[in-house]
Amino acid sequence: MTEQDWRERFNTLRARAERLEPGESKVMALEEAARLADTHGEVALAYETRDELIEAATFAGFPERALVAYAWCRGQQQRDPRRFDPEGLLWKQKWMVGVLPEFPHIGRKQIEAALDDVEQGYAKAGAGQRAVFKLRYLAARDMGERARAEEMRARWLETPRDHLTDCLACELNVELHHYLDQGDYARLMQRARPLLEGRHACAKVPHLTFGRVLYPLFKLGQWEQAREHHLRGYAMVRGDRYFVSTVGEHLEFLALTGNVERGLKLFERHLGWALEHATPLNRFTFHASALALMERAMVEERERVELALPRTFALYSPAGTYETRALRGWLAAQTEDLAAKFDARNGTDRFHQLLARTQQLASEARPLPIDD
Repeated sequence: MTEQDWRERFNTLRARAERLEPGESKVMALEEAARLADTHGEVALAYETRDELIEAATFAGFPERALVAYAWCRGQQQRDPRRFDPEGLLWKQKWMVGVLPEFPHIGRKQIEAALDDVEQGYAKAGAGQRAVFKLRYLAARDMGERARAEEMRARWLETPRDHLTDCLACELNVELHHYLDQGDYARLMQRARPLLEGRHACAKVPHLTFGRVLYPLFKLGQWEQAREHHLRGYAMVRGDRYFVSTVGEHLEFLALTGNVERGLKLFERHLGWALEHATPLNRFTFHASALALMERAMVEERERVELALPRTFALYSPAGTYETRALRGWLAAQTEDLAAKFDARNGTDRFHQLLARTQQLASEARPLPIDD
């Protein structure tokens, strides 16, 4: 390929990526452009392209591909900080470090070192620690370290905002975790109101929020509001694989409310995301919700279900007929395996407690018809 040919190809790929909406096609175009720049020794172009790729892959639901691009850029910064200003990646560093606890093969020491690296980089940039404390809170919560999570949460919320702090919508959405964990559903709904009413919003909020409030609303007995938030919230996330975990929350809600047929349609539509999604935490959330759905289907004595599931599914049936008990068994095995891996890494029983909660959902179920 001549100099002119590869540059024309590179520019075409970058232009295509710029036109595309977030998704795998955009990610693939940027990845190919980065490889072309690598092949021809254009380090600056490769860096610039991967900087775009980090964001594209993150918001398309491909965190593992974002991590690869980020690691490459971070390596270039460390080798040549004058050429590649470290401050340029600080915002994206939050995304990358924040996703590390979602992979059980990434050890606690590595996660802690990454958090320390964020703190040091932010200090050099003259930023405060609010974003760092938020990251430490989320990591501790994900790993089941309750006391440390509460300590980091308090320090996060008492630290002043600065230029590297997340937007108000993102921060408020994360605040809801605490009230969910405490079972303080009334307070959770109070804090969620500005998001649900559109007073604060961003690219991923209130999309995430609508899924997060479904169980609290169910427990509060606010049936009509729960129904409305399910319909509105699911419409916002059904086309974006970034939200596979949020789809799981909608799936759980349908199991709780006895809408098995509707839940099976969601399971059919989104199982491929969970099978392909490289974040084991999101896969766990989706599979646990689907497990609750299959438990409910068995309560309703549905011995078999008709589903068009992906060929990559371990129990794939060309005929599209599945034994409900077999689906339940597969989901139970998958969630147990993931729970064991996470708990072994974390040194806590958080994920087995989440599984125990899933098993209790059947006793909480209450019929609530949902019509479009």
